Amino acid sequence: MKEKLNSEFKIAGTTIKPGSKVRNYLRVGPYYQSGGHIRHYVLIPFTVIRGIREGPTLVQTAGCHPTEYSGIDAIVRLSNAIKPEELKGTYITVPCVNVPGFFERTYLNPIDGKNIQGIYPGRTDGTISDLMAYKLFNEILMKANYFLDCHGGDIHESEVWSFIYYKTEDETEKKSEAIAKATSLTYLLKSSYPGAMGMEAAKRKIAGGLFELCSGDRLSPEESGAVYDGSINVMRHLGMLEGKPETIRGQPCTIEGQKQEIWTSSASAYFTKSGLFHTNVKPGDLLKNGQIVGKVTDFWGEEIETIHAPATGRVHLQLHNPAVNVGDEAISVHF
Repeated sequence: MKEKLNSEFKIAGTTIKPGSKVRNYLRVGPYYQSGGHIRHYVLIPFTVIRGIREGPTLVQTAGCHPTEYSGIDAIVRLSNAIKPEELKGTYITVPCVNVPGFFERTYLNPIDGKNIQGIYPGRTDGTISDLMAYKLFNEILMKANYFLDCHGGDIHESEVWSFIYYKTEDETEKKSEAIAKATSLTYLLKSSYPGAMGMEAAKRKIAGGLFELCSGDRLSPEESGAVYDGSINVMRHLGMLEGKPETIRGQPCTIEGQKQEIWTSSASAYFTKSGLFHTNVKPGDLLKNGQIVGKVTDFWGEEIETIHAPATGRVHLQLHNPAVNVGDEAISVHF
């Protein structure tokens, strides 16, 4: 679907004309802290780049889990690098959805303790997280023909570079799969996650997916660069930028010329003991079902638990922080 250049385009009360770049905030609230009577608002930053030629509208978000920094950095750089005169259509970026969590260094919203990623499309009669999800989804995302979201490992986790798109069993899923392949990432995952922004968007015929690409609690130039390059590839695939998608070289846990893999299933192992976790397994490693992947010891060095691979497949996510608690996810295997 192509936007007509003479059509009025408004976000958060701001009109964006063709050939322009506008930065603003989506104002969400009010909310009240600790039973007080002072009205507070959350300001979610966004940039709109409107091309001088007709084309689709792409919305790209990051920082719903704001300890996943590579996507935030990549979107900031993309919004600065892309010029209206080079763009067909409209590109809308939201570099950090969960602004309160960013400054508290937590993936939850510290105001109400909610995980925003699981509550889309949001609601107007809930807490501030519900309202943030509602306004972002309805005032920004629903203007899109396509979407990209950016995620990764939380502060204690590492992940293999991958891209997730959603099961809808219709033409939208086919378009989403084509977008996934266009990123040039080797590992692709078809998933279903009710309440996730991308899942709810796909249900409404907005194709796309999310980069699941970063090790938490740090900003890696290589990871940020992969999100940047993968996003440019998607915009080329959609005809928003000139050129064809290009191979992203140097992807960890891959070999040169490796074909893309589409994962459709996953299995996880969880800790039943708390202690110190020892493992030599890395994201991307190919495991066999039942293979020993690590052990948990107590403060005396005694082994109290052995962790086994829950299935045959590649390691998608694992803890890199050795302090573990009962119920933590030890490892996730996709196949």
